[in-house]
Amino acid sequence: MFRKLFINAFILLLAASCSQPLHLLKTETKNYRIEAAPGSDVDSMTYYRILPYRESLTAEMSAVLAVSDQAIDKGQPEGLLGDFVADACLSAARQNYVPADNIPADFVFLNNGGLRNALPKGNITKGNVFELMPFENELVVLKIKGTLVKKIFNFIAEKDGAPVAGVQFAIKNKEAVNILINHQPFDSTKTYKVVTSDYLANGGDQLSFLKEANERESMNLKVRDAIFRYLQQKTKAGEHIVVKKDERISYAR
Repeated sequence: MFRKLFINAFILLLAASCSQPLHLLKTETKNYRIEAAPGSDVDSMTYYRILPYRESLTAEMSAVLAVSDQAIDKGQPEGLLGDFVADACLSAARQNYVPADNIPADFVFLNNGGLRNALPKGNITKGNVFELMPFENELVVLKIKGTLVKKIFNFIAEKDGAPVAGVQFAIKNKEAVNILINHQPFDSTKTYKVVTSDYLANGGDQLSFLKEANERESMNLKVRDAIFRYLQQKTKAGEHIVVKKDERISYAR
């Protein structure tokens, strides 16, 4: 009997392994604080073994990358944090994306759920950026028909906003209206190049239709690294971080 059950289980596992590979579509996370129990003793041998690594990591994460004149937090339909991260990614695309067809990227869109923590007023450290973007998501460029681009904007409108750069539109009855891309009216007959994260490009956050993109190119750059570069460039130029809402997404009046 046991032998028969084992064989059946093996056949089921083999069949599962031959099916289509699974893709992560949605992640839900929660932070838990881990503390030693009251009265518990510290393992001194372990403590002194990890101490040099902890001190080195603390020093690295405490490195100041830039100074902000304001707290930078999420908001809807447009938020300072979303504007900042999207601008950082668009800046990276304009500097680092080398298209085979010599056509640059048009705009950026990300998701608010991927932005995990606000940036503080004052010193912004490397650790702050890791808290903002703890994931290893990379930037990709999708070549997408205008009809599919409209689905992106309507998806954002239904969600009451998302981080975008290079575009401007209003939300009316959960749909995107008055769309401008690079200050030009949206044309559903054109093909656009969209910068986003590989997580979204793979269909994450209920964006399975993005897998219909005509072409996909990797920028070989993590979203977090794009933020690092943006902060460092501002500091090198002697600038503080200042983010102002510009109504790139608004509610139709």
